[in-house]
Amino acid sequence: MKTQIFPNWCKKLGLAMFIIFSFISAGDSAINGYCDGQNSFQPINEKTENKTITTPPKSNVTTFKDFFGEKTLRILDALSLFGVLIYMLSKEKIEDDYINILRLESYKFTAIIGILISILLYAFSEEIKLTIDYFITLFMYLYLITFFIKKRVY
Repeated sequence: MKTQIFPNWCKKLGLAMFIIFSFISAGDSAINGYCDGQNSFQPINEKTENKTITTPPKSNVTTFKDFFGEKTLRILDALSLFGVLIYMLSKEKIEDDYINILRLESYKFTAIIGILISILLYAFSEEIKLTIDYFITLFMYLYLITFFIKKRVY
């Protein structure tokens, strides 16, 4: 059974799609995190040791959201996940039955771990509200990590 449907050159295409669209869709959050980190850094010397240091208010940069719009950013986020999917379904340079077995074992292991994480989250936290994109992203990254480790170790 062949589980891949794209040729090897699609790995580069999928990786490029993931990097480009991820940077665009997560740009505002990255800028906000950087600005908040820079704003909260205040060196403490001996003179100000007894004073309380207040952190500045959180910044709210919306550069990419204003330029692209919220719906477009959501579409770009989905396209970055689609890039990871293209990468996952592309052939390896040397494709044989052993790679197919490793791919199948990685899918199986990832599905079991994903289901266990979902059950544990559901059992221990009734108030947690996660959307489906968190689980899809976790599944894809966990698959890529397990496949990479299995391919290098075995």
